[in-house]
Amino acid sequence: ATEVRRTAQLLAFFPPPQPVPARARRTLLARIRPASSPSLVAWLRRPAWVLAIAASVLALLFGWQLAERDRTADQQTLQALQADSQRRAVIQLLAQRDGLLIRLQGNGAARNAHGAIILDPSSNTALIAVEGLPRPATGQSYIVWLVRGQEYQQAGILPVDERGHAELFLSPRESLRTFDALAITLENSLQVSSPNGLPVALASLD
Repeated sequence: ATEVRRTAQLLAFFPPPQPVPARARRTLLARIRPASSPSLVAWLRRPAWVLAIAASVLALLFGWQLAERDRTADQQTLQALQADSQRRAVIQLLAQRDGLLIRLQGNGAARNAHGAIILDPSSNTALIAVEGLPRPATGQSYIVWLVRGQEYQQAGILPVDERGHAELFLSPRESLRTFDALAITLENSLQVSSPNGLPVALASLD
C-alpha cells in the first residue's frame, strides 16, 4: 500500500499526454518506409525523444536479424512472420493522427533513464521506447505494468540491450485509456502478480 501511495504521488508531477507532432510522425514513417531519408547529421540534430523513439522503431524492425545462426528454418520463418506483423503494427501506430505522445521518466536507480510512449486509442496499441536503463543483473528482469488505481496488471517484459535501449509494443485486451499509468519495475522473478518495489520508470496515461 505504501508503494502504491508513493507511486500516485509521483504521477502528480507528470505532464498530460500530448498529440504526436505531425513532423515527428512523418520523420518516423520515413525511417520505416522505403524512401529517401535525411542525412545523418540532420537526423542527429533532432530532439532527444525523437531519437529515442526512432532508435526503438529501428530496433523493432531489424532486431530479428540478430537471430542465432543455428536456428532451424521453421523458427526463422516464424520470426520473419512475427517481425513483419510487428512492422505493420508499428507503421499503423505511427500513422495515426490521433496518437498521443507521453513522456516516460526514470526514477530511483534508473533516474537517468528517459523515453516516451506513443499511444493510439483507435487501435488500442502503444509503443514504449526507453534509453539509459541500467542492464538488469542475472536473474532480474524489467516488467511493464498497467496501473488502475491500486491494481497492477502485468503488460510484458521489457528487454534491454547493452547500450541501455529498451522497447516494447503493447496491444492489451483492455482499453489503454482505462488505465491511470504505466510503470516499469525491476523484479527478481517473472512470476510476480504485483510490483515488489518502486517503479524505475513511470508515465501517466490519464
